[in-house]
Amino acid sequence: MVKRFYTAARTLQRAVNHVNNAKTVTPASLTAEKHIYERAGQVEPGLEIKGLSDIEAGLKERYYNNYLVPSRDWCKHNGINWSGIKDCLNMDLRSLSFKHQKNLEWYIDDKLFDSKKREFRILPERLLQTPLGVGDVVLLRSNPSQLCMCVEVPTDVENPSYAFATVDGHIKFGMRNMVLLRMPSFHDKTVDYLIRQESPYQETRVGTVKDDPKKTYILPVLARLLYTSYVPFEITKEAWTRMATVTKKLELLHRYLQRSSGPWQVSMFKLCELVSLIDLEKSRSSPTNEYVEELLTNADVISHHGVSHRKPQNTEKTSHIDAATFLATYWAVVQQQEHNLWGEIHLHRAMLTPISVTVLPLRTRHLYYEAVLKELKKNNYAEISRFAHHVNSNDLKSAKDNHPKILQLLQDYAAGNFPKNGAIVTMISRLFRKLEHFKSQDITRDLCHSLLQKLEPDSHSNPLLLNDDVKSPTTSGSLDQKIFDLTPPRQVQDTSKRHNFGDMNVYCIDSEDAHEIDDGISIKMKSPTTFGLYIHIADPTPLFAGSIQECPDNEVWKIAFARSFTSYLPDRVTPMLPKTFSKTGDLGKDGVASRTLTVSVDVDCRGDRLTILEDTFKIEKGLVSKFPRVTYKSVDRLLQKKGDSTGEKQELSQILKVAKMLRKKRVEEEDAIIFGEGFNKGLVKVDTNRIENKNPTISFVDQVESASTLMVSEMMILANSLTGKYFRDNKIPGVFRCYEELALKDSALQSYNSLRTMTHSKRLPSVTDIAKLSSFLNSSFYTGKAARHHMIGASAYLTMTSPLRRFPDLVNHLQLHAHLNGEPLRFTQTDVDRMIWHIQSRDVVLKKAARQCAAYWTLKYLKSKQSEDPHFNLSVMVTSVPQMGYVRCMVPDLSAARGTLKLRPDAHSKWAIGDTVTNCKIKSLDCLQGTMELEMQ
Repeated sequence: MVKRFYTAARTLQRAVNHVNNAKTVTPASLTAEKHIYERAGQVEPGLEIKGLSDIEAGLKERYYNNYLVPSRDWCKHNGINWSGIKDCLNMDLRSLSFKHQKNLEWYIDDKLFDSKKREFRILPERLLQTPLGVGDVVLLRSNPSQLCMCVEVPTDVENPSYAFATVDGHIKFGMRNMVLLRMPSFHDKTVDYLIRQESPYQETRVGTVKDDPKKTYILPVLARLLYTSYVPFEITKEAWTRMATVTKKLELLHRYLQRSSGPWQVSMFKLCELVSLIDLEKSRSSPTNEYVEELLTNADVISHHGVSHRKPQNTEKTSHIDAATFLATYWAVVQQQEHNLWGEIHLHRAMLTPISVTVLPLRTRHLYYEAVLKELKKNNYAEISRFAHHVNSNDLKSAKDNHPKILQLLQDYAAGNFPKNGAIVTMISRLFRKLEHFKSQDITRDLCHSLLQKLEPDSHSNPLLLNDDVKSPTTSGSLDQKIFDLTPPRQVQDTSKRHNFGDMNVYCIDSEDAHEIDDGISIKMKSPTTFGLYIHIADPTPLFAGSIQECPDNEVWKIAFARSFTSYLPDRVTPMLPKTFSKTGDLGKDGVASRTLTVSVDVDCRGDRLTILEDTFKIEKGLVSKFPRVTYKSVDRLLQKKGDSTGEKQELSQILKVAKMLRKKRVEEEDAIIFGEGFNKGLVKVDTNRIENKNPTISFVDQVESASTLMVSEMMILANSLTGKYFRDNKIPGVFRCYEELALKDSALQSYNSLRTMTHSKRLPSVTDIAKLSSFLNSSFYTGKAARHHMIGASAYLTMTSPLRRFPDLVNHLQLHAHLNGEPLRFTQTDVDRMIWHIQSRDVVLKKAARQCAAYWTLKYLKSKQSEDPHFNLSVMVTSVPQMGYVRCMVPDLSAARGTLKLRPDAHSKWAIGDTVTNCKIKSLDCLQGTMELEMQ
């Protein structure tokens, strides 16, 4: 840098001397020069030759105003002694003095940094407790090899982006979906601000543009050196140092994390713990099998030999993980995805960090495809050529029968089972370039599926159902079914310790095609203003074992834990429990005594005010048998029917009245946010039994709130909220559901609060309102600690109303049984905390699969419409700010149809979030990838 500056200065000096020593210029020369400059006009910038002293003075003046003043002001705002700290402006992070080291560490929380080991520590529970905020260390998609720091949260509704600073001080603006990995802030001292809008000196801007060239933002040099660069730099440097060792450890661990059931998800935090614990020297010096097996058992990880019945020696949960190891493990997993060792890395949308990764089978993934690629490369790709010849000559039977490995390769690629495998992509590209019908098209997963459909025209299945994550953790469905068949529900005869609710009507309001009915509602009028509410929940716990302590040892319980939820995809439902358990344990069979856990409480209704009499709250084991036959539709019809005064209608009307008042109370007293009509429009339904144009029948339904859905949702929210408080107050470890609001400022915070203002004013937020503010909405999560659910408006929210389809509810039921029986609780807080990460992971995986499948069938429907009508166009709603001439968008009437819209140059700055753009033409579709590109006509 010094050499370049010296050379430039010497060149300028020569230029000055040349001008000073020049001979007198002739008029002709002046005329010629004038002509040249006139000819250039305003194309060339103004040019002024200055002496070195003037250049140096100007340089110092610009440096003072553009760099020194912002740093001085930052110190002033944050109470930092400028005179004692300004020498840090010359600090080099690569070689810090002792004084500079102390200045940097002064900001860091002692509990999160071990100064002796030089180790930064992540507390995983902080990822649940705090949303993305200033000071958080992140890895961005645009900068995946170097950590950055979040330096500003959204401040503006028109551009709801975060600001991130790289180690060298560059500012990047982007949305939350840019974040690949997050570490909560390591600082314990807050600062007034980190970036600020620039006040340019002489209109010379050095800051970063956000959305207006006249508004730039700067990160003061001292803020960067003292606050934003040190931690990301140190963690990144140490992570790169450990990469080689971590990679070797992961290769060894992968071999012992195999399961006979196929792909499964291991917690990233557990994987980091194992990486930290494993000693490569010990694994070599002692029998490797025994050493690693013992390590896995002590860490409470099931090995490939099956379920260990030994109690883990290390019963204390790991309170922290090393930040550099976490980052190095993430990078090493990404690197090994290239070799089919690891599948998809699963990122939680609230925590914004990887919580699990899919462990791929060594034999059927890594070793199999290593051999397949080797075989396909033989004799100058002879098998690829033979396959292409069969397809090009329309000998499809030979192509299919003689090349099963190529078919398997295509199926896995279409299913998305190669997240980052360049060798596979190269091989598939080579194959398609030899196929006459396909060689000019872009290589996509849809193209693979088109070829597969050509080879197997009678197949109508969704390729995504073969995805490793959709199949996992139960790849071998037949094995699960055998376990289900061989493990019938336990026959329970004794009901003496249950309260019999006798002739009380229990309304199990559900859809006509419900797979399991696990809740019912009753009401009892106790006075003209007081009602007793009873929420009856199916009680399947006794079906697993004769005692509370034995339930988790049941094989069906273990499968339920592995699945964690009933999976609802448009074209396939995979229940958490076998039908025998669901049918034996569910409700709704009139005249048959059914076991329940019943939550009851009295409410007082006076005028439009409702008071929950919490001292009347009770949870008890119950027995119910009177089930009037009702569905959502039949209840709505009955309530709308005039002149009907039956007892059932009176009770349902009373339930509806109380439900409306409960919602009003949640909104007014607990600041709950309720979404209005149009939020879930165009939910896809697929009938695989009806085939039209060689595809299953695709239809769409709108999720509309009615009297019946309002009744059910409010009663379930009441039961879960009251039970959450009960667990919290009685210190019962359980699985809670929480929602943490995002950190916002200025107009962004005001706009988010407008959702509550709308709800309070009874004008529920519309789909347009939600589109405008969707960037400010977080995702809910499971946790072992009672915390507020801000969206629902509950101080503690513990799900227990769906034990037949949600494993968290089943865990909470088991805890309630032990508590009500006066027995020791089955699960300690440590046990619950260990289960949380698997439950969280399954929740992420299944929701992602549901979104992908919904997008696949929705885009397939749009593709068919486009093929039927070449002039087919759509109206879309803008969901992001314009970037590089594109905006993200959604089709308002089809909630799963999302894509990008190419704007016309003349309309680039016209569109804002929430605007509707009409007459848009589909330019390209990839149904399996879930991407759609449109353009304005």
